[in-house]
Amino acid sequence: KFVNGVFRNLSRPLEKESEDETSLFGQQLLKEKTSPRDNIAPWLLQRWQTDWGNEKTDLICEEMMPSDESLVTPRIDLTTKYSLGAACGINEDMVELQSLMPNLGEDSILLPQGSIRSSLKGDVKSWYKYDEGIWWVQDSSSTLPALVLARTLLDKYQEEKTRLHVVDMCSAPGGKTSQLICAGFGRVTAIEASQRRSRRLIENLSRLGLEEKCEVVVKEGQNWMPNEDQPVHGILVDVPCSATGTGARRPDVLRRGSNLKELLETQQMLAQHCAENILDVGGIMVYATCSIIKEESEDQVQRLVEKGNVETLPIKADEVPGFEDAIDDNGWLRVLPGTLDRELRSTDG
Repeated sequence: KFVNGVFRNLSRPLEKESEDETSLFGQQLLKEKTSPRDNIAPWLLQRWQTDWGNEKTDLICEEMMPSDESLVTPRIDLTTKYSLGAACGINEDMVELQSLMPNLGEDSILLPQGSIRSSLKGDVKSWYKYDEGIWWVQDSSSTLPALVLARTLLDKYQEEKTRLHVVDMCSAPGGKTSQLICAGFGRVTAIEASQRRSRRLIENLSRLGLEEKCEVVVKEGQNWMPNEDQPVHGILVDVPCSATGTGARRPDVLRRGSNLKELLETQQMLAQHCAENILDVGGIMVYATCSIIKEESEDQVQRLVEKGNVETLPIKADEVPGFEDAIDDNGWLRVLPGTLDRELRSTDG
């Protein structure tokens, strides 16, 4: 109660103007005496500085913990059943997408990779076409792994997509699974270890009318194997991680402890199992995290490549519209909050 009382007083506007430091109150005191970095665990700051340098670390911190919250516009990104098709250049899907926008807020924005950034407020369940299952809430950067996998498979197999089997590993709450279903693949399997999270996955797929188009398997990914007569042509491995890229929406992740040992072991086990035991020869695997720590992401991919069983394909600019500047020298995609231009500055990592 004492701490809450102190912060309530600090958040009040200035009662008087004075050059005397002891007379500073509220937001001005916080602005002058703190910085966005103060809200982030020291070990995490050090890791970002090592991975990305001071300039990018400052941009990340300001995006996640803005010094002036009055300038921040809350974002809610929506993926629709037409988003992937629109990103692939299908005119009919683009027309449908644009027709939705006026009903999702006068100031809604169509993002380059097909998301709608809605300007509506209030309960999303009351928004246009929610009950009809036309769209779902999904951060724009979170759409990229499924978009890359779908585009790569569609380019490789072209007219054969209806015979392809695609797997979404660690699939709840189902945004990426829904994208893969909407891509039109012949078979989509969603693997989820958590019984509780799998219930949410099924609920979401049911609202979208996609439940019958997907097999949901409740099992730890490292213990799952496909049937011999159902080879896997593509797999999305969105591994459990520190979620440090989501700090703008989940500030608690920025103050967690530094022990990543268990997560790193799980990531390595899942990635290796998917690449060596699940994926068919010549298949495509996308490894993804919502972490902005290299140890969980780039380093894990490098470790997998060094085993000699897989090689990486460079992500093409037209596979990630609007996020071209996030493709690094390896051809891998690295989205850092606060570092891209315009609307995409505000995304998860």
